[in-house]
Amino acid sequence: MTQWLKDLGGDTFAHSYRLDEILFDDHSPYQHVQVACNELFGTMLILDDAVQTTTADEFIYHEMLAHVPLVAHPKPRSLLIIGGGDGGLLEEGLKHPLDRAVMVEIDRMVVDVTLRYLPGIPGKAFEDPRADLRIEDGFAYVRNVPAKFDVVLVDSTDPKGPSVPLFGEAFYGDLAQALSDDGILAVQSGSPWYQRDLIAQVRAGLRKHFPIVRTYVGLVPTYPGVYWSFSIGSKRHDPATVADAAIAARTASFDLRYYDAAQHRAAFSGPAFLRPVLDT
Repeated sequence: MTQWLKDLGGDTFAHSYRLDEILFDDHSPYQHVQVACNELFGTMLILDDAVQTTTADEFIYHEMLAHVPLVAHPKPRSLLIIGGGDGGLLEEGLKHPLDRAVMVEIDRMVVDVTLRYLPGIPGKAFEDPRADLRIEDGFAYVRNVPAKFDVVLVDSTDPKGPSVPLFGEAFYGDLAQALSDDGILAVQSGSPWYQRDLIAQVRAGLRKHFPIVRTYVGLVPTYPGVYWSFSIGSKRHDPATVADAAIAARTASFDLRYYDAAQHRAAFSGPAFLRPVLDT
């Protein structure tokens, strides 16, 4: 009998994936963790019945969340990643000439199953001498971190379970304190189609701590609705005004498959239906 996964996009629709093979199925202390195969999307990491990433299209999400804020900062040397247990964001971030990259993931199982079943996503990122993987609560880590970071990326699931605190205004305040004087924070902020309330919530929380708040969009086939948003809080640098030539120069050696100067510009234009959210 063919097995299908329903990845709910809300109360009224879902993406459905045929699961051709289940490679891993277990529960961590935090969530239900699965790895499955699909003919179109390849190997899929699934948390609590929601597809988090796939070997076919992970590069889109990770490139957009990593490189937009990193090129917006003129000279990032330190990076903090909250979440991101699959290592894809760390792998993209380390393409930049960083001195250090700290990744704080609460669930060791996510890291372990990625390394076993989806090793192409992190590549050698966890072995990079600049990388510092910490298995602990990111919310607590940020409250007590002694160092300052140039860029912080929050790669979380939707606001449920262990990810709920990562969408709170208090957390954004802690992150602002953890950033350098010209630091930049970027977070995934949900679907522009069915999670506009979440985008508005994220933007309102960021505005309390950052003078510059921007939301940008990209197309991630894996996620319900495909159209996805990311939001930035910046202390000094406006990511929407980065010059094309600067983007091309900074990423020339990265061998990217989605992100470039044209995508950067387009990502900040936003569709007309989303502008009421972006104007508030």
